[in-house]
Amino acid sequence: MARRAHLAAGFRRVLLAELRQIGARPGLMFMLAPFPLLLFALLAVVFHLGLPRDLPIAVVDLDRSTLSRQMVRMVDAAPDVAVAREAGTLAEGRQLLLSGKAYAVVLIPVRTERDVLAGRRPEVVLFYNNQYMTPGSLVARSVGGVLGTVAAGISVEARVARGADVESATQAVTPVPVRQSALFNPSLEYVQFLLAAVMPTVLQIFIGASAALSFARDRQGVAGLGRSLRLGGTLFRTTAGKLAPYTLAYLLVLWGADALLFGPMGARFGGSLAFHAAYGLVFVLASQMLGAAAALVARDTVSALAAVGVIASPAFGFTGITFPRLSMNGFSRFWADLLPVTHYLELRTDNILRGAPLETSLPAFGCLLGLALIYGGVALLLLWRHGRPRPVSAVEAGR
Repeated sequence: MARRAHLAAGFRRVLLAELRQIGARPGLMFMLAPFPLLLFALLAVVFHLGLPRDLPIAVVDLDRSTLSRQMVRMVDAAPDVAVAREAGTLAEGRQLLLSGKAYAVVLIPVRTERDVLAGRRPEVVLFYNNQYMTPGSLVARSVGGVLGTVAAGISVEARVARGADVESATQAVTPVPVRQSALFNPSLEYVQFLLAAVMPTVLQIFIGASAALSFARDRQGVAGLGRSLRLGGTLFRTTAGKLAPYTLAYLLVLWGADALLFGPMGARFGGSLAFHAAYGLVFVLASQMLGAAAALVARDTVSALAAVGVIASPAFGFTGITFPRLSMNGFSRFWADLLPVTHYLELRTDNILRGAPLETSLPAFGCLLGLALIYGGVALLLLWRHGRPRPVSAVEAGR
């Protein structure tokens, strides 16, 4: 105890004081690592399959022919969808679609097979619920692909029946073949698309909130931020000592989640591990500086946490993962540029998925580092302002 009492001002003294504060608050300890990892585990359970499978659809087969039954079997064999219901009428299929029991309805009209044999072009109709954009798009792509294959096969068979050879018939059906090559996420797995993006976005809120809570707590204390500055001796050592436990904890969470993602979950890592660790560290620091600056601007702890929530909570909508940033308006792009997670996810995508060279990622890394320096500079300036001794007026001195 005597050694602790006479410990010189500096990083270590602030660090020990912050560790005591964390140890005295079980809720804060739970927020540092267990809760983010528990949240990641929950998200991993949701996305562990990687791809949605067997999305339920309904079929209204009004033709009841050999060809229509073959169409139904081929649609049901597609991995993305499953024919869960066969409705007798289109009204019944519409009710299944509205009730959420089916994501789509395939209507095969009467005389489909007869029209095909007569050389006419019957129309098979697909109705799908695109309010649910992801399952709606998957269903439309899968069913459309199957029906397109059926139509192409019928056209080839008709040309062969009229005397053409198979090769010329195939070329006539597809005169300009299109070869599609899906890059970087060819299997379209949601592990790399959503799970790898959701975790840092959510973690940014925790990082900013814990930093805001740390500084706002000291600011609202009896001794104010002056005590923290006296313990640290300098602005930099005070800030570093207060944030060091949180930095280490959230880096372990971030890298632990990546270890699960690229290990048991089998996600592909195609870039530089050292660079990945570097921009991960800068991301955590920038998020902490954002939270610290919010705490030193806000009037109280509740306002500081609310500010972090307002700034960071909508981050996923601005990162460009689900909606392209190039299509956003100026305000949205400006908001996105203020969020550390935007640049972190850009770096993560370039490094891990695309395997881009380092020089390609330097602009995004510079933006992320710039945010850390700007938010850090604002936090240090406000810390100096709030922690400096206030002059005592003559009236106060005479009391």
